[in-house]
Amino acid sequence: MIVYDPKKMLNKIAPKKLVKKLITQNAGLNKSALSFVSKTDFLSKASIQRVALKTTKGYKERIKKDPSLKKELKKDPAQLIQRVQNEVVLQISEAIREKYRGEFYIWLPTDASEPRPEHQLNYGKKFQIGDGEQPGDLPGCLCGMQILVEEKQLEL
Repeated sequence: MIVYDPKKMLNKIAPKKLVKKLITQNAGLNKSALSFVSKTDFLSKASIQRVALKTTKGYKERIKKDPSLKKELKKDPAQLIQRVQNEVVLQISEAIREKYRGEFYIWLPTDASEPRPEHQLNYGKKFQIGDGEQPGDLPGCLCGMQILVEEKQLEL
């Protein structure tokens, strides 16, 4: 049995304090801050860099219109953090799909403050990996899964 808990995984692999360092004072990308990507086999440095570059580009466009946003960006880069963490969860979900396709899993609840009603209907139910939507497929999904395989329990 393998338990996939995205919240625990994000706190270990891509914590907010590290993701926050991805943007420089001038709304550029701090490439040295991408070092957290090497902590997992599931993440591609290039994909995280693409997400961060796209987000910084968006910030720069907004700052041109309203220069006061520059301070707000450094103080609270919530959008960047959310996008990078969503990418982390998506890549892990895709890796699980590739590695465990055909295996079954139990859909575990999220601890999000506003769970998706359609996901709540899946809690505790058994599904097959690779057949339809699974936890982590949608942006912001923090539902977990218990993969039912004949292995020792691992925490991902």
